[in-house]
Amino acid sequence: MSKHLKTESDRGFTLVELLIVLVIVGVIAALGVPNLISLFRSNQVKSALHTLVGAIKETQKQAMRQGKLCRINIDPSTNNLTATPNSCLLGNRTINDNITIRTNLSGSTPNIAFSHKGSTTKMGTIVLSSDITDNQQCFVISLGLGIIRTGNYTGAKTGGISAGNCQS
Repeated sequence: MSKHLKTESDRGFTLVELLIVLVIVGVIAALGVPNLISLFRSNQVKSALHTLVGAIKETQKQAMRQGKLCRINIDPSTNNLTATPNSCLLGNRTINDNITIRTNLSGSTPNIAFSHKGSTTKMGTIVLSSDITDNQQCFVISLGLGIIRTGNYTGAKTGGISAGNCQS
């Protein structure tokens, strides 16, 4: 019978070694998780902007396709996006409740109307923000051709809105 000699490689991990590894993993997680949460919250605002832009572009295309005036209504109190007439938007859209919509578009329910040529008689800015992140996204539409641009909004979260603060 051979006698088995214990070597360094046979003994496994000690409790101290396991605790050191757990502490290191905990520190890495503590540093990374807040960044992931911030990224997720920022993406919620960007997603809301994509929903808004998609609905506006769809309304503009439907106005040209149907050869009639189409209006998209943006209700900041309910975060609902609807169209007049209903056929100008294939389905109503709702932006997440924790997103705040601010705009300088006129009307009791702010709206953008597109002619049968896709042009508009309104210009304005829409800002989307959230209390859970500093990220603000913006949408600007020009008078006439209805040219749009989007970007990061650098202005305050309250008060007046300026297209000049919408940075591409």
